[in-house]
Amino acid sequence: MVSASAKSGHRLLVAGWAVLLALTIDSGQATTVAPAPFPDVLTLEQALDMLDQNYPDVMTAQALINKARAEVLSVQARQAARVHAEAELRQSDRHIPSRTDFIDDSRIRLVVNAPLSDFGMTQARRDGANLGLDARQLNYQRVRAENRLKVIEAFLNVILSDYAYIVADEDMTLAFLQYDRELEKMERFEDANPVEVAQREVRYLDKFAIRSEADNQRRRTRLQLALLLNRPEAYPDQMVEPDLSVYDRPVPDYDGILAKALSNAPEMEIARLNIAASQKRLQAAKMQRPTLGLKFEAIGYSESYPGSRDDLRASAFLSFPIFPGPGRDAEIMEAMAEFDQYSAERNSIEYKLRIQVLELVQELRSNQLEINAANQELEYREHQLDRIRLEYELDYRASIGEGNLNVAKALYRLMKANHEKILIWEQLDMLTTMLPAEANKF
Repeated sequence: MVSASAKSGHRLLVAGWAVLLALTIDSGQATTVAPAPFPDVLTLEQALDMLDQNYPDVMTAQALINKARAEVLSVQARQAARVHAEAELRQSDRHIPSRTDFIDDSRIRLVVNAPLSDFGMTQARRDGANLGLDARQLNYQRVRAENRLKVIEAFLNVILSDYAYIVADEDMTLAFLQYDRELEKMERFEDANPVEVAQREVRYLDKFAIRSEADNQRRRTRLQLALLLNRPEAYPDQMVEPDLSVYDRPVPDYDGILAKALSNAPEMEIARLNIAASQKRLQAAKMQRPTLGLKFEAIGYSESYPGSRDDLRASAFLSFPIFPGPGRDAEIMEAMAEFDQYSAERNSIEYKLRIQVLELVQELRSNQLEINAANQELEYREHQLDRIRLEYELDYRASIGEGNLNVAKALYRLMKANHEKILIWEQLDMLTTMLPAEANKF
Protein backbone atom coordinates (compact mmCIF):
# COMPACT_ATOMS: atom_id res chain seq x y z
CA MET A 1 0.00 0.00 0.00
CA VAL A 2 1.07 3.61 -0.62
CA SER A 3 1.75 5.68 2.50
CA ALA A 4 0.01 8.99 3.26
CA SER A 5 3.13 11.02 2.53
CA ALA A 6 3.64 9.11 -0.71
CA LYS A 7 0.07 9.77 -1.74
CA SER A 8 0.43 13.47 -1.01
CA GLY A 9 3.61 13.62 -3.05
CA HIS A 10 1.84 11.76 -5.82
CA ARG A 11 -1.04 14.23 -5.80
CA LEU A 12 1.29 17.24 -5.89
CA LEU A 13 3.20 15.77 -8.80
CA VAL A 14 0.06 15.00 -10.78
CA ALA A 15 -1.51 18.38 -9.98
CA GLY A 16 1.56 20.25 -11.14
CA TRP A 17 1.76 18.33 -14.34
CA ALA A 18 -1.99 18.69 -14.96
CA VAL A 19 -1.56 22.47 -15.07
CA LEU A 20 1.42 22.20 -17.41
CA LEU A 21 -0.35 19.75 -19.72
CA ALA A 22 -3.44 21.93 -19.86
CA LEU A 23 -1.33 24.94 -20.84
CA THR A 24 0.57 23.08 -23.55
CA ILE A 25 -2.56 21.55 -25.02
CA ASP A 26 -4.34 24.90 -25.03
CA SER A 27 -1.38 26.56 -26.72
CA GLY A 28 -1.25 23.80 -29.33
CA GLN A 29 -4.90 24.39 -30.14
CA ALA A 30 -4.78 28.18 -30.21
CA THR A 31 -4.73 28.25 -34.01
CA THR A 32 -7.94 26.21 -34.42
CA VAL A 33 -11.34 27.83 -34.57
CA ALA A 34 -13.55 24.71 -34.50
CA PRO A 35 -16.09 24.61 -31.66
CA ALA A 36 -15.26 22.20 -28.80
CA PRO A 37 -18.32 20.35 -27.51
CA PHE A 38 -16.20 18.57 -24.91
CA PRO A 39 -16.28 19.93 -21.36
CA ASP A 40 -13.07 21.39 -19.99
CA VAL A 41 -12.71 18.40 -17.67
CA LEU A 42 -14.05 15.18 -19.17
CA THR A 43 -15.10 12.16 -17.11
CA LEU A 44 -15.46 8.65 -18.45
CA GLU A 45 -19.21 8.71 -17.79
CA GLN A 46 -19.55 11.90 -19.85
CA ALA A 47 -17.55 10.39 -22.68
CA LEU A 48 -19.78 7.30 -22.75
CA ASP A 49 -22.87 9.51 -22.78
CA MET A 50 -21.52 11.19 -25.93
CA LEU A 51 -21.71 7.96 -27.93
CA ASP A 52 -24.30 8.30 -30.67
CA GLN A 53 -25.78 6.23 -33.48
CA ASN A 54 -23.92 7.97 -36.31
CA TYR A 55 -20.66 6.07 -35.99
CA PRO A 56 -20.07 4.04 -39.21
CA ASP A 57 -20.22 0.53 -37.74
CA VAL A 58 -23.36 1.41 -35.75
CA MET A 59 -25.02 2.70 -38.92
CA THR A 60 -24.05 -0.50 -40.71
CA ALA A 61 -25.59 -2.60 -37.93
CA GLN A 62 -28.79 -0.52 -38.14
CA ALA A 63 -28.91 -1.04 -41.91
CA LEU A 64 -28.72 -4.82 -41.36
CA ILE A 65 -31.68 -4.55 -38.97
CA ASN A 66 -33.69 -2.69 -41.60
CA LYS A 67 -32.79 -5.32 -44.18
CA ALA A 68 -33.95 -8.09 -41.82
CA ARG A 69 -37.21 -6.23 -41.20
CA ALA A 70 -37.74 -6.01 -44.95
CA GLU A 71 -37.31 -9.79 -45.15
CA VAL A 72 -39.97 -10.25 -42.45
CA LEU A 73 -42.36 -8.02 -44.37
CA SER A 74 -41.62 -9.90 -47.57
CA VAL A 75 -42.53 -13.22 -45.96
CA GLN A 76 -45.68 -11.79 -44.43
CA ALA A 77 -46.71 -10.47 -47.84
CA ARG A 78 -47.04 -14.03 -49.13
CA GLN A 79 -50.12 -14.58 -46.99
CA ALA A 80 -51.56 -11.08 -47.28
CA ALA A 81 -54.79 -10.39 -49.13
CA ARG A 82 -54.32 -8.89 -52.59
CA VAL A 83 -56.72 -6.49 -54.24
CA HIS A 84 -56.40 -5.38 -57.83
CA ALA A 85 -58.59 -3.79 -60.47
CA GLU A 86 -58.62 -4.57 -64.17
CA ALA A 87 -60.02 -2.52 -67.01
CA GLU A 88 -60.21 -4.31 -70.37
CA LEU A 89 -61.24 -2.75 -73.68
CA ARG A 90 -62.52 -5.48 -75.99
CA GLN A 91 -64.27 -5.84 -79.33
CA SER A 92 -65.99 -9.15 -79.98
CA ASP A 93 -68.11 -10.87 -82.63
CA ARG A 94 -70.90 -12.70 -80.87
CA HIS A 95 -72.05 -16.00 -82.38
CA ILE A 96 -75.69 -14.94 -82.40
CA PRO A 97 -77.79 -15.04 -85.61
CA SER A 98 -79.13 -11.57 -85.02
CA ARG A 99 -75.62 -10.10 -84.55
CA THR A 100 -72.69 -10.70 -86.82
CA ASP A 101 -70.79 -7.41 -86.44
CA PHE A 102 -68.13 -6.58 -83.83
CA ILE A 103 -69.56 -5.00 -80.72
CA ASP A 104 -68.11 -3.28 -77.65
CA ASP A 105 -67.52 -5.95 -74.99
CA SER A 106 -65.34 -3.97 -72.57
CA ARG A 107 -65.34 -4.77 -68.85
CA ILE A 108 -63.93 -3.61 -65.52
CA ARG A 109 -63.20 -6.06 -62.72
CA LEU A 110 -62.27 -5.78 -59.03
CA VAL A 111 -60.55 -8.88 -57.65
CA VAL A 112 -59.86 -9.69 -53.99
CA ASN A 113 -57.57 -12.70 -53.50
CA ALA A 114 -57.12 -13.76 -49.86
CA PRO A 115 -54.91 -16.78 -49.12
CA LEU A 116 -56.01 -18.36 -45.85
CA SER A 117 -53.39 -21.01 -45.17
CA ASP A 118 -50.52 -22.90 -46.73
CA PHE A 119 -50.45 -25.30 -43.77
CA GLY A 120 -47.34 -24.11 -42.00
CA MET A 121 -44.96 -23.21 -44.85
CA THR A 122 -45.28 -19.43 -44.53
CA GLN A 123 -45.19 -19.70 -40.75
CA ALA A 124 -41.84 -21.51 -40.95
CA ARG A 125 -40.49 -18.79 -43.23
CA ARG A 126 -41.83 -16.11 -40.90
CA ASP A 127 -40.19 -17.77 -37.88
CA GLY A 128 -36.89 -17.91 -39.73
CA ALA A 129 -37.12 -14.24 -40.73
CA ASN A 130 -37.98 -13.19 -37.17
CA LEU A 131 -35.04 -15.16 -35.77
CA GLY A 132 -32.79 -13.47 -38.31
CA LEU A 133 -34.14 -10.10 -37.19
CA ASP A 134 -33.43 -11.00 -33.55
CA ALA A 135 -29.84 -11.85 -34.53
CA ARG A 136 -29.40 -8.49 -36.28
CA GLN A 137 -30.82 -6.60 -33.30
CA LEU A 138 -28.49 -8.42 -30.94
CA ASN A 139 -25.60 -7.69 -33.29
CA TYR A 140 -26.53 -4.00 -33.07
CA GLN A 141 -26.30 -4.18 -29.28
CA ARG A 142 -22.96 -5.98 -29.58
CA VAL A 143 -21.58 -3.26 -31.84
CA ARG A 144 -22.71 -0.58 -29.38
CA ALA A 145 -21.08 -2.51 -26.52
CA GLU A 146 -17.84 -2.84 -28.51
CA ASN A 147 -17.89 0.90 -29.18
CA ARG A 148 -18.32 1.46 -25.47
CA LEU A 149 -15.22 -0.64 -24.82
CA LYS A 150 -13.31 1.26 -27.53
CA VAL A 151 -14.21 4.59 -25.91
CA ILE A 152 -13.06 3.35 -22.51
CA GLU A 153 -9.76 2.23 -24.01
CA ALA A 154 -9.32 5.48 -25.94
CA PHE A 155 -10.16 7.51 -22.82
CA LEU A 156 -7.59 5.60 -20.75
CA ASN A 157 -5.02 5.94 -23.53
CA VAL A 158 -5.34 9.72 -23.30
CA ILE A 159 -4.64 9.66 -19.57
CA LEU A 160 -1.77 7.21 -20.01
CA SER A 161 -0.25 9.32 -22.78
CA ASP A 162 -0.14 12.27 -20.36
CA TYR A 163 1.75 10.18 -17.81
CA ALA A 164 4.10 8.96 -20.55
CA TYR A 165 4.75 12.57 -21.50
CA ILE A 166 5.60 13.40 -17.89
CA VAL A 167 8.18 10.59 -17.86
CA ALA A 168 9.67 11.70 -21.18
CA ASP A 169 9.83 15.33 -20.06
CA GLU A 170 11.50 14.46 -16.75
CA ASP A 171 13.98 12.27 -18.60
CA MET A 172 14.76 15.04 -21.10
CA THR A 173 15.09 17.62 -18.33
CA LEU A 174 17.56 15.43 -16.44
CA ALA A 175 19.61 14.87 -19.61
CA PHE A 176 19.64 18.59 -20.33
CA LEU A 177 20.79 19.47 -16.79
CA GLN A 178 23.61 16.94 -17.03
CA TYR A 179 24.64 18.30 -20.42
CA ASP A 180 24.40 21.91 -19.23
CA ARG A 181 26.51 21.13 -16.16
CA GLU A 182 29.29 19.58 -18.26
CA LEU A 183 29.10 22.42 -20.78
CA GLU A 184 29.46 24.98 -18.00
CA LYS A 185 32.49 23.13 -16.63
CA MET A 186 34.12 23.19 -20.02
CA GLU A 187 33.35 26.83 -20.79
CA ARG A 188 34.03 28.34 -17.38
CA PHE A 189 36.55 26.08 -15.74
CA GLU A 190 37.91 24.03 -18.65
CA ASP A 191 37.33 21.04 -16.41
CA ALA A 192 35.45 18.82 -18.84
CA ASN A 193 36.34 16.65 -21.78
CA PRO A 194 34.77 17.98 -25.03
CA VAL A 195 33.97 14.39 -26.04
CA GLU A 196 32.00 13.85 -22.84
CA VAL A 197 30.19 17.14 -23.39
CA ALA A 198 29.26 16.06 -26.92
CA GLN A 199 28.10 12.72 -25.56
CA ARG A 200 25.87 14.49 -23.03
CA GLU A 201 24.49 16.69 -25.80
CA VAL A 202 23.65 13.70 -28.00
CA ARG A 203 21.89 12.02 -25.07
CA TYR A 204 19.90 15.19 -24.39
CA LEU A 205 18.86 15.51 -28.04
CA ASP A 206 17.77 11.86 -28.07
CA LYS A 207 15.61 12.45 -25.00
CA PHE A 208 14.21 15.61 -26.58
CA ALA A 209 13.15 13.62 -29.65
CA ILE A 210 11.50 11.04 -27.41
CA ARG A 211 9.60 13.74 -25.54
CA SER A 212 8.43 15.27 -28.84
CA GLU A 213 7.05 11.90 -29.91
CA ALA A 214 5.34 11.52 -26.52
CA ASP A 215 3.70 14.91 -27.08
CA ASN A 216 2.57 13.79 -30.53
CA GLN A 217 1.10 10.66 -28.97
CA ARG A 218 -0.95 12.79 -26.58
CA ARG A 219 -2.47 14.58 -29.55
CA ARG A 220 -3.11 11.33 -31.45
CA THR A 221 -4.90 9.71 -28.52
CA ARG A 222 -7.15 12.74 -28.13
CA LEU A 223 -8.03 12.70 -31.82
CA GLN A 224 -8.78 8.98 -31.66
CA LEU A 225 -11.16 9.57 -28.75
CA ALA A 226 -12.85 12.44 -30.59
CA LEU A 227 -13.34 10.29 -33.70
CA LEU A 228 -14.83 7.44 -31.68
CA LEU A 229 -17.31 9.93 -30.24
CA ASN A 230 -18.07 11.17 -33.77
CA ARG A 231 -16.62 14.60 -33.08
CA PRO A 232 -13.75 14.91 -35.58
CA GLU A 233 -13.54 18.69 -35.20
CA ALA A 234 -13.36 18.60 -31.39
CA TYR A 235 -10.39 18.10 -29.11
CA PRO A 236 -10.77 16.83 -25.52
CA ASP A 237 -8.58 18.57 -22.98
CA GLN A 238 -8.29 17.22 -19.43
CA MET A 239 -9.46 13.78 -18.33
CA VAL A 240 -10.56 12.59 -14.91
CA GLU A 241 -9.21 9.22 -13.88
CA PRO A 242 -12.10 6.74 -13.52
CA ASP A 243 -13.08 5.15 -10.24
CA LEU A 244 -11.20 1.87 -9.81
CA SER A 245 -13.23 0.59 -6.85
CA VAL A 246 -15.83 -1.09 -9.08
CA TYR A 247 -13.06 -3.27 -10.51
CA ASP A 248 -11.76 -4.45 -7.13
CA ARG A 249 -12.99 -8.01 -7.57
CA PRO A 250 -11.35 -11.37 -7.01
CA VAL A 251 -9.95 -13.17 -10.02
CA PRO A 252 -12.75 -15.47 -11.27
CA ASP A 253 -12.50 -19.23 -11.69
CA TYR A 254 -11.90 -20.12 -15.33
CA ASP A 255 -14.46 -22.92 -15.59
CA GLY A 256 -17.19 -20.86 -13.97
CA ILE A 257 -16.68 -17.75 -16.05
CA LEU A 258 -16.26 -19.82 -19.23
CA ALA A 259 -19.68 -21.37 -18.67
CA LYS A 260 -21.16 -17.87 -18.40
CA ALA A 261 -19.37 -16.75 -21.54
CA LEU A 262 -20.55 -19.75 -23.56
CA SER A 263 -24.10 -19.06 -22.40
CA ASN A 264 -24.20 -15.26 -22.56
CA ALA A 265 -21.55 -14.01 -24.99
CA PRO A 266 -23.28 -11.93 -27.71
CA GLU A 267 -21.35 -13.70 -30.47
CA MET A 268 -22.56 -17.11 -29.25
CA GLU A 269 -26.17 -15.96 -28.97
CA ILE A 270 -26.05 -14.42 -32.45
CA ALA A 271 -24.67 -17.68 -33.82
CA ARG A 272 -27.46 -19.67 -32.13
CA LEU A 273 -30.11 -17.34 -33.55
CA ASN A 274 -28.61 -17.61 -37.04
CA ILE A 275 -28.57 -21.41 -36.82
CA ALA A 276 -32.20 -21.50 -35.67
CA ALA A 277 -33.20 -19.14 -38.49
CA SER A 278 -31.45 -21.26 -41.11
CA GLN A 279 -33.17 -24.38 -39.73
CA LYS A 280 -36.56 -22.72 -40.18
CA ARG A 281 -35.67 -21.68 -43.73
CA LEU A 282 -34.55 -25.21 -44.53
CA GLN A 283 -37.76 -26.59 -43.07
CA ALA A 284 -39.85 -24.23 -45.22
CA ALA A 285 -37.83 -25.03 -48.35
CA LYS A 286 -38.52 -28.76 -47.96
CA MET A 287 -42.27 -28.25 -47.52
CA GLN A 288 -44.75 -28.89 -50.31
CA ARG A 289 -48.10 -27.67 -49.06
CA PRO A 290 -51.36 -26.75 -50.77
CA THR A 291 -52.68 -23.23 -50.50
CA LEU A 292 -56.22 -22.60 -49.24
CA GLY A 293 -57.81 -19.24 -50.01
CA LEU A 294 -60.80 -17.16 -50.96
CA LYS A 295 -61.43 -15.13 -54.08
CA PHE A 296 -64.03 -12.41 -54.66
CA GLU A 297 -64.75 -10.62 -57.96
CA ALA A 298 -67.00 -7.69 -58.83
CA ILE A 299 -67.40 -7.16 -62.58
CA GLY A 300 -69.02 -4.44 -64.62
CA TYR A 301 -69.77 -4.98 -68.35
CA SER A 302 -70.37 -2.55 -71.19
CA GLU A 303 -72.96 -4.95 -72.53
CA SER A 304 -74.69 -7.67 -70.61
CA TYR A 305 -77.07 -10.47 -71.36
CA PRO A 306 -79.64 -11.74 -68.91
CA GLY A 307 -78.47 -14.88 -67.17
CA SER A 308 -75.22 -15.14 -69.05
CA ARG A 309 -72.82 -13.13 -66.89
CA ASP A 310 -72.03 -12.71 -63.15
CA ASP A 311 -71.80 -9.26 -61.59
CA LEU A 312 -70.47 -10.72 -58.32
CA ARG A 313 -68.53 -13.93 -57.85
CA ALA A 314 -67.10 -15.56 -54.70
CA SER A 315 -65.13 -18.81 -54.54
CA ALA A 316 -62.88 -20.88 -52.30
CA PHE A 317 -59.86 -22.52 -53.83
CA LEU A 318 -57.29 -25.15 -52.89
CA SER A 319 -54.10 -25.11 -54.94
CA PHE A 320 -51.79 -28.14 -54.98
CA PRO A 321 -48.13 -27.89 -56.10
CA ILE A 322 -47.40 -30.69 -58.58
CA PHE A 323 -44.00 -29.91 -60.07
CA PRO A 324 -42.12 -27.12 -58.28
CA GLY A 325 -39.16 -27.41 -60.65
CA PRO A 326 -35.42 -26.95 -59.98
CA GLY A 327 -36.04 -23.71 -58.07
CA ARG A 328 -37.11 -25.68 -55.01
CA ASP A 329 -33.96 -27.83 -55.12
CA ALA A 330 -31.84 -24.67 -55.32
CA GLU A 331 -33.66 -23.18 -52.33
CA ILE A 332 -33.06 -26.36 -50.30
CA MET A 333 -29.37 -26.44 -51.19
CA GLU A 334 -28.99 -22.76 -50.30
CA ALA A 335 -30.69 -23.27 -46.93
CA MET A 336 -28.51 -26.32 -46.18
CA ALA A 337 -25.34 -24.41 -47.07
CA GLU A 338 -26.46 -21.53 -44.84
CA PHE A 339 -27.10 -23.91 -41.95
CA ASP A 340 -23.66 -25.54 -42.35
CA GLN A 341 -22.00 -22.11 -42.52
CA TYR A 342 -23.62 -20.86 -39.32
CA SER A 343 -22.87 -24.13 -37.52
CA ALA A 344 -19.20 -23.85 -38.44
CA GLU A 345 -19.15 -20.21 -37.34
CA ARG A 346 -20.63 -21.14 -33.97
CA ASN A 347 -17.93 -23.78 -33.41
CA SER A 348 -15.24 -21.31 -34.42
CA ILE A 349 -16.64 -18.70 -32.04
CA GLU A 350 -16.70 -21.23 -29.21
CA TYR A 351 -13.06 -22.20 -29.76
CA LYS A 352 -11.95 -18.57 -29.82
CA LEU A 353 -14.06 -17.81 -26.78
CA ARG A 354 -12.42 -20.54 -24.72
CA ILE A 355 -8.97 -19.17 -25.52
CA GLN A 356 -10.02 -15.56 -25.01
CA VAL A 357 -11.55 -16.19 -21.58
CA LEU A 358 -8.49 -18.13 -20.45
CA GLU A 359 -6.18 -15.35 -21.62
CA LEU A 360 -8.25 -12.71 -19.82
CA VAL A 361 -8.29 -14.69 -16.57
CA GLN A 362 -4.54 -15.20 -16.78
CA GLU A 363 -4.03 -11.52 -17.57
CA LEU A 364 -6.04 -10.64 -14.47
CA ARG A 365 -3.76 -12.75 -12.29
CA SER A 366 -0.65 -11.23 -13.84
CA ASN A 367 -2.17 -7.77 -13.61
CA GLN A 368 -2.84 -8.22 -9.90
CA LEU A 369 0.83 -9.05 -9.32
CA GLU A 370 1.92 -6.11 -11.48
CA ILE A 371 -0.28 -3.67 -9.52
CA ASN A 372 1.17 -4.91 -6.22
CA ALA A 373 4.70 -4.50 -7.54
CA ALA A 374 3.96 -1.07 -9.01
CA ASN A 375 2.45 0.14 -5.73
CA GLN A 376 5.53 -0.97 -3.84
CA GLU A 377 7.87 0.64 -6.35
CA LEU A 378 5.96 3.93 -6.22
CA GLU A 379 6.08 3.95 -2.43
CA TYR A 380 9.82 3.22 -2.49
CA ARG A 381 10.55 5.88 -5.11
CA GLU A 382 8.59 8.54 -3.25
CA HIS A 383 10.42 7.75 0.00
CA GLN A 384 13.67 7.87 -1.94
CA LEU A 385 12.73 11.27 -3.36
CA ASP A 386 11.92 12.54 0.13
CA ARG A 387 15.37 11.45 1.30
CA ILE A 388 17.03 13.11 -1.70
CA ARG A 389 15.21 16.36 -0.97
CA LEU A 390 16.31 16.20 2.64
CA GLU A 391 19.92 15.62 1.64
CA TYR A 392 19.65 18.48 -0.83
CA GLU A 393 18.46 20.79 1.94
CA LEU A 394 21.43 19.67 4.05
CA ASP A 395 23.72 20.60 1.16
CA TYR A 396 24.65 17.03 0.27
CA ARG A 397 25.36 16.14 -3.32
CA ALA A 398 22.19 14.55 -4.64
CA SER A 399 20.12 14.41 -7.81
CA ILE A 400 16.55 15.54 -7.36
CA GLY A 401 16.00 15.28 -11.11
CA GLU A 402 16.75 11.58 -11.11
CA GLY A 403 14.45 11.09 -8.13
CA ASN A 404 11.61 12.88 -9.91
CA LEU A 405 12.19 10.73 -12.97
CA ASN A 406 12.02 7.52 -10.96
CA VAL A 407 8.77 8.61 -9.29
CA ALA A 408 7.27 9.51 -12.68
CA LYS A 409 8.25 6.12 -14.09
CA ALA A 410 6.79 4.28 -11.12
CA LEU A 411 3.58 6.30 -11.34
CA TYR A 412 3.28 5.57 -15.07
CA ARG A 413 3.79 1.87 -14.37
CA LEU A 414 1.01 1.87 -11.76
CA MET A 415 -1.42 3.80 -13.96
CA LYS A 416 -0.77 1.48 -16.89
CA ALA A 417 -1.44 -1.57 -14.73
CA ASN A 418 -4.65 -0.05 -13.34
CA HIS A 419 -5.89 0.80 -16.83
CA GLU A 420 -5.15 -2.71 -18.03
CA LYS A 421 -7.22 -4.01 -15.15
CA ILE A 422 -10.19 -1.88 -16.22
CA LEU A 423 -10.01 -3.11 -19.81
CA ILE A 424 -9.70 -6.76 -18.80
CA TRP A 425 -12.76 -6.59 -16.57
CA GLU A 426 -14.75 -4.70 -19.19
CA GLN A 427 -13.99 -7.40 -21.76
CA LEU A 428 -15.00 -10.15 -19.33
CA ASP A 429 -18.22 -8.33 -18.48
CA MET A 430 -19.07 -7.95 -22.14
CA LEU A 431 -18.45 -11.66 -22.76
CA THR A 432 -20.31 -13.00 -19.75
CA THR A 433 -23.31 -10.68 -19.34
CA MET A 434 -26.04 -9.96 -21.83
CA LEU A 435 -26.70 -6.28 -21.13
CA PRO A 436 -29.11 -4.91 -23.75
CA ALA A 437 -30.14 -2.07 -21.41
CA GLU A 438 -26.55 -0.95 -20.94
CA ALA A 439 -25.81 -1.47 -24.63
CA ASN A 440 -28.70 0.77 -25.65
CA LYS A 441 -28.11 3.36 -22.91
CA PHE A 442 -25.40 5.32 -24.72
